[in-house]
Amino acid sequence: MPRILCFLLFVFTGYGSTCLAQHVPGVALGNYAGTHALYHNPALVSDSRHSVYLNLAGAQLYTANNHIRYDAPFSFFSFLTNTVPGKYRTERGTIDFPRTYLDQRINGHIKRLNAGGDIRLPSLQVNFARGRYGAAVTSRVRYTLNAANTTEGLARLVTGTTKDVNIQGQRFTGQSGSVHGNALGELAFTAGGVVLDNGTEFVKAGVTVKRLIGLFNAHIQADQLNFEVRPDPNFSNLRHRVIMEDINGSLGYTSDAAFQDFKPSGAWLFGNAPAGSGWGFDIGAVYEYRPDIHKYTYTEKGRERTDGSKNKYLYRISASLIDIGSVRFQNPFYVHTLEGRSNRGIIDFNTFLGLKGTDGFFAAMQRDLNLPAETRGGTFSTALPATAQLSIDYLVKPNVYVSTLWVQSLRRNGAPGMKQESVLAVTPRYETRWYEISAPVSLMNNYGSLGVGLAGRIGPLWMGTDHITGLFNIGKPKTFNVYFGVSAGLFRQPPGLQNKCWPPRGSFFRRLFSFDR
Repeated sequence: MPRILCFLLFVFTGYGSTCLAQHVPGVALGNYAGTHALYHNPALVSDSRHSVYLNLAGAQLYTANNHIRYDAPFSFFSFLTNTVPGKYRTERGTIDFPRTYLDQRINGHIKRLNAGGDIRLPSLQVNFARGRYGAAVTSRVRYTLNAANTTEGLARLVTGTTKDVNIQGQRFTGQSGSVHGNALGELAFTAGGVVLDNGTEFVKAGVTVKRLIGLFNAHIQADQLNFEVRPDPNFSNLRHRVIMEDINGSLGYTSDAAFQDFKPSGAWLFGNAPAGSGWGFDIGAVYEYRPDIHKYTYTEKGRERTDGSKNKYLYRISASLIDIGSVRFQNPFYVHTLEGRSNRGIIDFNTFLGLKGTDGFFAAMQRDLNLPAETRGGTFSTALPATAQLSIDYLVKPNVYVSTLWVQSLRRNGAPGMKQESVLAVTPRYETRWYEISAPVSLMNNYGSLGVGLAGRIGPLWMGTDHITGLFNIGKPKTFNVYFGVSAGLFRQPPGLQNKCWPPRGSFFRRLFSFDR
């Protein structure tokens, strides 16, 4: 997991892609989304079109920043699939990616980064009592990398390194910023049910309780520092080094063993064995307007019932609060803290050579920045990326829907820890039991980037992107994301005979033929 987080940092500093896939509007808003819909609203666990739904595996990856744009002569898709043409490779066959492929936005503004993804592990959802109630057990691993309140000079140093001629020889004062990397395991239980059904109006509600396992955390908080990039006399001035002064901040991390030692045991899931642990919850409600409910009703054994295999709403309104909670890292065996205070330090070419994992990185920082000795057994917390989510799904004609999704982050931009992007998306889709296609149009990256995506489902396979032009390098894209997975389910069955009639309850013929037996 630390390697995944390092990859995300590499994406930010070396490949300049941005944007958002946390909310996967091309997949999660359909009526056959199963457990994937629960990450948007737990109320969707009941009255599902599936009696049983099983997610086998899934994944998503996103990055988002307001500093750099991808300006390489090959697409990000070719990079991901290792199909970059030979003329952009070294003699050894590796991809040559000079920093000139990054277009930095130099405007004096504070910079930010939100990146990460999740691995959706096996999860199960069931409906019972004819869909009136539902329950689900879900599991996943989430990994995030967040930078906040970073001054432009420090962002330029991270992005261009000491090779950026535009910052060489300059002195940058009053610099600040923070970087937080997290990896969390999550085991969640969702329950929900119908709270109102008077025919044309239908309401259901649900709640998710999450057990959170802190697998990895590394954070650097720089409240104040000055730096300049100067020629390095140790390399005959052919290389440059960073001289930092008046450093004031804090650092903290968990050892790599915090992830490597994980075991799916009671002590790790509910005890004090992990580096950190905590609880979180989601809560939501869904309203459906069903003006033609009579088309979906039938009589069975003298009772009027609705066809659970069909969608019945003209429009559906969904509202939820997602990811309320936090994780506290306090296991002294894994947790380390440092005071980021020093009068002067130097970072050069040798600082990060031969490092071994997270422990090696922070040991190098402590040594070359002349930081005080670390404290083993400190504590720190990270909050979940809380959001408020609202969606409206409208039936245009049979099988054709248009949904609107609004996600608003409840955490301020400068807050440390995990954050998700705010987004507004409109998604037309065509859906059936066995296949589905959608084209989300989104204002992503905190409403700062326009994206047009394409997503689909065929049988058990689902995949998509919210910014297809960014994926294939049309223009100078600032956005990138991708998601995919494998799921399967048992559909709820329609009644055998839609107009099946039964004698009224308590009649002579009903007792005679013992219909209740």
